[in-house]
Amino acid sequence: MNRWDVVVIGGGHAGIEAASAASRMGCRTLLVTLHLDLIGQMSCNPSVGGIGKGHIVSEIEAMDGAISKLADRSGLQFKLLNTRKGYAVQALRVQCDRYRYRQEARTYLEAQNNLHFRQGEVVAWTMDGKSLKSLRLHDGTEVFGRTFVLTTGTFLSGALHIGLNQTEGGRGGERSSRELSPRFSGELGLSLGRLKTGTPPRLSGRTIDFSRMERQPGDEPVPFFSHDLSSHRLFFPGPQVPCHLTATTAETRSVIQSNLDRSPLYSGKITGIGPRYCPSIEDKIVKFPDRESHHVFIEPEGLLVDEYYPNGISTSLPVDVQEQIVHSIPGLEQAMITRPGYAVEYDFVFPDQLTHELRVRHLDNLFLAGQINGTTGYEEAAGQGLIAGLNAALLVREEEPWSPDRSLSYIGVMIDDLVTQGVDEPYRMFTSRAENRLYIRHHNADDRLTSIGRELGAVSDTQWEWYERKRESFQRLRSYLKSARQGGTPLLQLLKRPDVTLDSLESLPLPEGLSEWPEPWRIGFESEVKYEGYIRISQDRDSREEEFTIPVGIFESPIPGLSKEVLSRLKKASPRTFSEARCVRGVTPGALDSLRTHLKAGKTGTSFL
Repeated sequence: MNRWDVVVIGGGHAGIEAASAASRMGCRTLLVTLHLDLIGQMSCNPSVGGIGKGHIVSEIEAMDGAISKLADRSGLQFKLLNTRKGYAVQALRVQCDRYRYRQEARTYLEAQNNLHFRQGEVVAWTMDGKSLKSLRLHDGTEVFGRTFVLTTGTFLSGALHIGLNQTEGGRGGERSSRELSPRFSGELGLSLGRLKTGTPPRLSGRTIDFSRMERQPGDEPVPFFSHDLSSHRLFFPGPQVPCHLTATTAETRSVIQSNLDRSPLYSGKITGIGPRYCPSIEDKIVKFPDRESHHVFIEPEGLLVDEYYPNGISTSLPVDVQEQIVHSIPGLEQAMITRPGYAVEYDFVFPDQLTHELRVRHLDNLFLAGQINGTTGYEEAAGQGLIAGLNAALLVREEEPWSPDRSLSYIGVMIDDLVTQGVDEPYRMFTSRAENRLYIRHHNADDRLTSIGRELGAVSDTQWEWYERKRESFQRLRSYLKSARQGGTPLLQLLKRPDVTLDSLESLPLPEGLSEWPEPWRIGFESEVKYEGYIRISQDRDSREEEFTIPVGIFESPIPGLSKEVLSRLKKASPRTFSEARCVRGVTPGALDSLRTHLKAGKTGTSFL
């Protein structure tokens, strides 16, 4: 019974996706975790999605993964972000019930055929040449597997910091895994680094004055990640729970500045590098001293608990200082802390030691996914877990490995960034990282990935039927709009205009059933029609640009839109062509757009096109 096709270590989001993907593909799979009751624990903000991150979740849903379904089933509030901007940067964010999410995760996994569970800590392993042969648990049990997926999260030599006090732990109230780091660097020959993340204090809702804050309702009708319309009414009983917006004050800044000597970040206690794009409140105050205030979103932790997450004041300062920070914020003057915030340091594996399938390059059957690869966030971890689980199963089935190209998906962008550029800080997904963001939109993830998932054996019959139903509806509507005219102009041509929507065409008799489409389908169809011309132009331009020669010495002077950091990287790398500039570590698609604009303006004395 201890011989398995795929063994997954870790019950976080990466582990959930890896285990469910492998089991969906017919592999006998074992999920090993420190605590079975904490599978799917949302240790930080209980939300899923957002800009960039939501794109990853929609892609996981397109391949019939877990995180999207768990968010839909445990959602308290659903909101499509950036609706005033282009379709390419719109994304769904779901505020979840932390407790129901965990229950749904266990229920979802229990329903997977071929998936089994074991509680325990991995303390050692045995090798057979370049392959892992078995794992040894803390109680002496030996677990044999054909492939292994490690998703250790923040538990690898984890250390918790509150003020100048330090304790071992992977997250609040849970022990860390101390046995593995030396074995990673010794027996497995992997290079390790150290990173840091953190969380804010939690607050008692009955002590919060919501009347002093701006109410933030969810969207109606409720948008879901899932396209399975029959299950939506089972997912969300409603009504939606609002979030609230407040902000820090000058008093907040004063409190923090007066206590920086008690911060582990600024006293040298913490050596790990934290996320630049999700800093602690003390980092914000130090790095932006002239900023009058910073937003704080007060978000519910669950429907049946009176506890709130103050998103925006992550901190590792002492508890007494945390109380002063909280009480300096409008609406929180009397708020009581139920759990203090903390920082957590942990070991990670430099991801440039992996293949694009997330297999360790010099080992035959070991895959890594999640924060062990230097990423931050549930969504990034889940995307890696999906790919690692798929490829572990493909290896068992002796089939060719697969990973999405960066031009096809945000998951592909993330993995390519990780394995080709590595990380020097916790990696977080942004739409600006994707060169092909006009095409890889939140609303068309299934068009890009569902057929691939079906071929791999990861997409269920139900998921596939809904996808085929959607595409058939799209084809019917496209045919109708091609033939129907207004003022002599085909309606399909009218829909390409920025100010025309399907809603504005509703006065016309649409084919039966199409007027009842769910909102995501409507947006998906509109964006498909409106963007197809831009995408074609962009693809033609990219093919012409790839081998364009970049003049020598261009990076010696400032270029509008390029930061000093990016300019320094380009100067050091001295790319000779635009395609070489794309490959320079740390040069984002936004920076490439600025470089392109500079070259096209003729400021270098050379015509770009």
